[in-house]
Amino acid sequence: MTPLPADHTQGPSLASRLFSSGAIALFIKVASAGTSYLMLVAFANMLHATEYGYFGYSLNLAVLLSALFGLGLPTHVMRFWPLHMERHENAKARGLVRFSLRTLLAAALLVTALGAALSLLGVMTSTLGFAEAWLLTALLAATFAFGDYFSGALRAQGNTIWALAPRDIGWRILAPLLAFAVLKSTGIADARTAVYACLAIMLAVCGAQLYKHISLTRQLTGTGTAETDWKTWARPLLPLWFSGVLYALIQQFDVIVVGSTLGAEQAGAYFAAQKTASLLGLAMIAGGMVAAPMMAASFHAGRMAELQRICRLLALAIAVTTLAGLGFLALFGNMLLAIFDPAYVEAYGVLIILGLGFTVDAIAGPSAYLMQMTKLEWIYLRVMAVVYALVIALQLVFVPRYGMIAAAAASALGIAIWNLLAIHLLRREIGIDPSVFSLLRRSPLSDH
Repeated sequence: MTPLPADHTQGPSLASRLFSSGAIALFIKVASAGTSYLMLVAFANMLHATEYGYFGYSLNLAVLLSALFGLGLPTHVMRFWPLHMERHENAKARGLVRFSLRTLLAAALLVTALGAALSLLGVMTSTLGFAEAWLLTALLAATFAFGDYFSGALRAQGNTIWALAPRDIGWRILAPLLAFAVLKSTGIADARTAVYACLAIMLAVCGAQLYKHISLTRQLTGTGTAETDWKTWARPLLPLWFSGVLYALIQQFDVIVVGSTLGAEQAGAYFAAQKTASLLGLAMIAGGMVAAPMMAASFHAGRMAELQRICRLLALAIAVTTLAGLGFLALFGNMLLAIFDPAYVEAYGVLIILGLGFTVDAIAGPSAYLMQMTKLEWIYLRVMAVVYALVIALQLVFVPRYGMIAAAAASALGIAIWNLLAIHLLRREIGIDPSVFSLLRRSPLSDH
């Protein structure tokens, strides 16, 4: 594609655009980390350890199902909305929104029907803890799928606050408050109540974000006819979808393995350690949320020097923030785990190993975002599939023998292997190094 004649790489504009929006995203993600922690701690203190294990199991399963039935649309819209707006293709942008919402609605109805059938058949009722667990988990997964799409779409439309705050802050505050209100009024505190509370608030969040998304679409593109571009949209959708499922599997499957092989209480301890370690991913998530649409726009307009500069700025900020966070977890990890339950201190080793994995990911920079926003979605999928097939195999073999620590070690190993391969492939295929190591070498790309 012919590069734009304008020079987008000089002056403070790129850094200011990236970090001003990134600061908002990071602030929301830091606030969400606090509210997420408060949510999980609140539920842990309301529920018995076994019930908390059931709750964590259902919550992680809902996230996994939301990726499966989300069809890759959160990443898809971040890639193609900036492309159509860059080309002033307003009708196609409107068509993209219409296609995404209709497809998600069909997927939500399908996952709900599946959940209802599994609940009626009593599949894994003892593992999940209550009779209608599959139905509630499926409904929660449907709201998560819509929430993930709205997060990507609203970020692509330039509204970081509406993209993140309703779910990352509002849901995480209101869900435990609703569960606590039920506890005070009825005396009931179990996994079923916790999941009902999460579902009720997520429905409200999705309604608000849907209204904002439609309003922004009309504001930015007008109210004319919607045009479809199946050939352009369909080509990367399958790898983006499968990649999203794999990513969710990576994030959630270890809790499911631990719960299935070691029991609900061990799953609760691992869940607490996993969520605590995931705090180290905040800088990556915040930076990627803002930069992903910028990456797509820069790459498809041929502005490769600008793309490399975005990656350098992100890599430095993410690495410094994450390394500081790792030191904090090393010093205060036991205390953080004890907030959930004093018995969860046994998962300190799990916490540190997972934290090291997140740190390796940070040093490698925004490689996953970069591969999905450019032409490497199929390569991204193949690498993810191979690496994490190995991770899952290691977990299934070693978790029954060595416990939680084996699940964490396999996960961290997978992160390290994945990132080494991603850096190599990005440098070879598009000449961009997303890692902090790009700061140590002179880029062959000109900034002029």
